[in-house]
Amino acid sequence: MKILHVFVTFLVFLGMAAVQGPYPAGAADKFVVGMPVRPPIVVHLPVFYALDKGIFKKNGLDVEVKFFRGGNATHRAITSAGSNLDATVAPAALAMIGITKGSGIKLFHSMVYKLEAQIAAAPGIDKVQKLRGRTMGIEGRGGFSHLAIRSILGPAGVADKEVKYMKTPPPARVPFLLKKKVDAVVIHVEQVLLAQKKRPGVTALANLWEVRPHQFFGAFMARDSQIEKKKDTYVRFAVSMMQATRRIYKDKAGFLQTAKKWLRPVYKKNFEVVEKTYDFFVKERIWAVNSGMPKKTIEWTGQFLKKLGKIKKAVPPPASFVATGVAKAALAKVGEISPYER
Repeated sequence: MKILHVFVTFLVFLGMAAVQGPYPAGAADKFVVGMPVRPPIVVHLPVFYALDKGIFKKNGLDVEVKFFRGGNATHRAITSAGSNLDATVAPAALAMIGITKGSGIKLFHSMVYKLEAQIAAAPGIDKVQKLRGRTMGIEGRGGFSHLAIRSILGPAGVADKEVKYMKTPPPARVPFLLKKKVDAVVIHVEQVLLAQKKRPGVTALANLWEVRPHQFFGAFMARDSQIEKKKDTYVRFAVSMMQATRRIYKDKAGFLQTAKKWLRPVYKKNFEVVEKTYDFFVKERIWAVNSGMPKKTIEWTGQFLKKLGKIKKAVPPPASFVATGVAKAALAKVGEISPYER
């Protein structure tokens, strides 16, 4: 009986090792991920950190990144019938609209559900009321940046018609602000810091994750049929991302190594901007440490899209947008930690 007990204990140990330990060499599954910006922005770097630190490989994945021109492009790619992508990062709101129209897509993880962007304004514009009569750089009326601008105008008593708008594609927003073509833009944290360095006096009028704390920013998504076929692969990818973001919060040096390797040359030349961005993200807890899809965030975003007329029918329950089996299985492997995202 004692021998049997030892043998059973040994088998249990082997089983735990198979779940918790690294996958055997040569057993890696190919996994192709679409990313919306090339080179990546700081908020997307956890994917590249996981590549650099071998986190995907330890979870039996051979991850390949393919770059696209923006979140709309990655969303179009993953919904395409001929797509060779396994997953992609795209605006969660865009995906939610598509899901209600029968796109067949599901969200399965998010490394940054908070609305990571700021409204930056020209020197001398230190409060929203001073935007009256000024020119805002946006991609178009009704778009993300236009709605972001409106989110701070209304509460400050400034009507939309009291400001001017100029069509400004995302790559041109910082240059337009620096060259005084526009007076305010919606850009990422590192872009704000770079603009402040190059044009002293540029102000950060608002942190959008504070103005709209429950608006869903970005998520990993995939075709529901593909997730069903390879659920374990998607679970391992989600596990890898949670391991990466949790490690990043404790590994500034390692994260900065990844940043120096992958970011645009302008940030490599002004690397103190990247260091400040990292410190800012850590303070604000920008990166998700669990599955990154809080129920309240999905509910709020659904109702917001309904109000905008983007979702025509009744808003489905949060579980309709999410591959819940992947999220639950991934959390079961690594455990949920604080701060909780529910």
